[in-house]
Amino acid sequence: MKGMWRILVGFAVIALVAGMLVPAQGQPQRLMVYGAIHETEIAKMLEAFTKATGIPAEFIRGSSGELVARIKAERASPKADVKLGGPADSHEALALEGLLMPYIPPESKNIDRRFRSPLHYWHGFYLGALGIAINKPRFDKELKPKGVDYPRTWEDLLNPAFKGEIVVANPATSGTAFTFVATQLQRLGWEKGWEYLTAFHKNVNHYTRSGAAPANMAATGEFIIGIAFGHDILKPAKQGYPVMLIYPPDTGWEIGAVSIIKRGPNPEAAKKFVNWVLTREAGKLHTEISLRISVRPDVPVPEGVIPISQIKLLKNYDLSWAARERNRILAEWERRFK
Repeated sequence: MKGMWRILVGFAVIALVAGMLVPAQGQPQRLMVYGAIHETEIAKMLEAFTKATGIPAEFIRGSSGELVARIKAERASPKADVKLGGPADSHEALALEGLLMPYIPPESKNIDRRFRSPLHYWHGFYLGALGIAINKPRFDKELKPKGVDYPRTWEDLLNPAFKGEIVVANPATSGTAFTFVATQLQRLGWEKGWEYLTAFHKNVNHYTRSGAAPANMAATGEFIIGIAFGHDILKPAKQGYPVMLIYPPDTGWEIGAVSIIKRGPNPEAAKKFVNWVLTREAGKLHTEISLRISVRPDVPVPEGVIPISQIKLLKNYDLSWAARERNRILAEWERRFK
């Protein structure tokens, strides 16, 4: 009898543990998001999503390149449901490897087709353009007396006066930096683009992991010049740091996207999240906390932000080409500059 009693107790414990591990019927499963935007932005967005839907969510934050590598490494057993943020070419690169699930959200009708995957593997929710961050006090004190003017074009950054005072991210880990490299290659062509990047490399102090870090380093005066997306430069400027934003002509730009990871643990929750991210309410929230420009025309541009229409963007920037050539570009960058 004692033996039978132990067996029954054992089964009861197993059943109890199993009940703790498996969500009760009708309860939403926890959504896992891999986020390439700022940590505070992801946290506020997920908090609002949970409030709107009742679906609990958590996230892991990383640079876009790091998250692409992580999703590829987990392809046999995906751990996350959604990739949030980062340039669309990083999402397209995942789609080309069969790692994303196509989905047509109801809100896609309010998104210009230029800002979403033709096959609905990803959908854009914000826009951004590359800019040059300049620490004005240091520049005015150290370089202006030598007759050096602010860099207003990409070619101006090759001035030897800037040697050791430029910081930019690594394109292998940062979507921002990959956009910068792809911009030069599309602007000048493959050979001349690498010639430009080689000359630019001579002025770079070092390459960071995060795309936003160069903007913050220029803002605090650690370096005089940083390359980053304009919204990442505006954030410290809004906080009172003496950093100036310049958009050079023929600058690269991004469509920041959201996508569903194929065979993720919670596909239905992932669909609801994509639906929510593309709504006007979510667009307004993200724009207010990030200073990015929403792809939705009914979301106003944040105060102090230059509209995309007033920035001279690189015409016909081809994110599909950037996605297809991603591995080749990164291999060549590694060979030249590692």
